[in-house]
Amino acid sequence: MTKLKGQVAIITGASSGIGRATAYALASEGCHLVLTTRREERLKEVKEKCEAMGSKVVYYVGDVCQERTAIQIVSLAIETFGRIDILVNNAGIGKLIPLVESTSDDYYEIMDTNVFSSFIFSKYAAIEMLKKRQGKIIFVSFVTGHVGHEDETIYTMTKFAQRGLSQAIDKELRSQGIKTCVVCPSATKTEFEVGYGRTKESVEAAHWETADDVAQGILYACKTENTVWEIRIR
Repeated sequence: MTKLKGQVAIITGASSGIGRATAYALASEGCHLVLTTRREERLKEVKEKCEAMGSKVVYYVGDVCQERTAIQIVSLAIETFGRIDILVNNAGIGKLIPLVESTSDDYYEIMDTNVFSSFIFSKYAAIEMLKKRQGKIIFVSFVTGHVGHEDETIYTMTKFAQRGLSQAIDKELRSQGIKTCVVCPSATKTEFEVGYGRTKESVEAAHWETADDVAQGILYACKTENTVWEIRIR
């Protein structure tokens, strides 16, 4: 297993749920972190807790759907730490919408957040990783990337697309030292699952994985020498 102490990780969607749990898991291993989200107050809390573990942390508040956010985050990582070892493409949204009720706005919102952000962050991080011929790019997908779910047409499309993006990057860049892994959990106890008939209480009571469970899968992907292309968490 690779020791992560001193390595630098970018995490998108880091203020809650799986992103927050991943930040804590990596900080506990001695990683330095570059975090991004749109919710600054929550991000400050994550930063403070990670720093209390001994991690050095910087953050940028921005919209992951905007290319300039990816450029700023990668630049911040290089200016602050001089390197990028790990990228965790975690930012994502989902909506329970039947196909015939879906709108073009729904499509672009979900597709941009889940797929375009993964593409554009991976591109700019890979440019820096290739200079050292090493790095790991992790994608947080979902079980719907394997099996389509009713009333989740657009969301399902994005998760299949993430798996394809991850596999294509892996085939393109593994020989140059850049390894990818897509982590596919099933339903997870996070606020992401609240709504559409599910309350915070019902989500907490469900027999689902926790954000910490998924973060441990991501941590494994970061630490293993021969990074597997996919990890499914059930």
